[in-house]
Amino acid sequence: MIDWLKLKNEYINGNISYRKLAEKYDVSFNTLQEKARKEKWFAKRKEQHDKITTKTRQKTAEKIAEKETNRLLRISNAADKLLDKIEEATEQLDRFIVTSKSKTKTITYVNKRAGFGKPKKEVIKEDESKEVVEAGFIDRKGLKELASALKDLKDIQSANDETDFVPPKISFNIIPATPELVEKM
Repeated sequence: MIDWLKLKNEYINGNISYRKLAEKYDVSFNTLQEKARKEKWFAKRKEQHDKITTKTRQKTAEKIAEKETNRLLRISNAADKLLDKIEEATEQLDRFIVTSKSKTKTITYVNKRAGFGKPKKEVIKEDESKEVVEAGFIDRKGLKELASALKDLKDIQSANDETDFVPPKISFNIIPATPELVEKM
């Protein structure tokens, strides 16, 4: 007994031809072809393949959309971090780090009389201190770098906004001015 449902499912869900299916299950090609024509196997196969193609495209579009969403989120997070750093740097534009260095040389002589005779011991002491000082002026180079960073941030944000931007369509109708139209205005 031939399991026609099995043959039909294999044809509809696979890529096998009527002839190969007939050979595989040792069925007459003409009999199989006639049954398939009556039950519209070809149309059902096309419908099944169309469903699979549509589903595949939909899943692919979802994956691409998710990937793009994650990318835009990372860009937005990076822009937020950059903005925080810019705000922090703006507060520090009028502050400078001042480094003070001092060197002290102490010489001990063999004789008790200072400055005469052969040196017995020589010690060099170096001190360095740093402090933050608020000045009455602003670091222009730092200000220029901040302005550049702000411009970069604006470019990042506008690049994200351009993906949703649709320019408006504007059309004009120009008609010649007649005395009647001028009077109505």
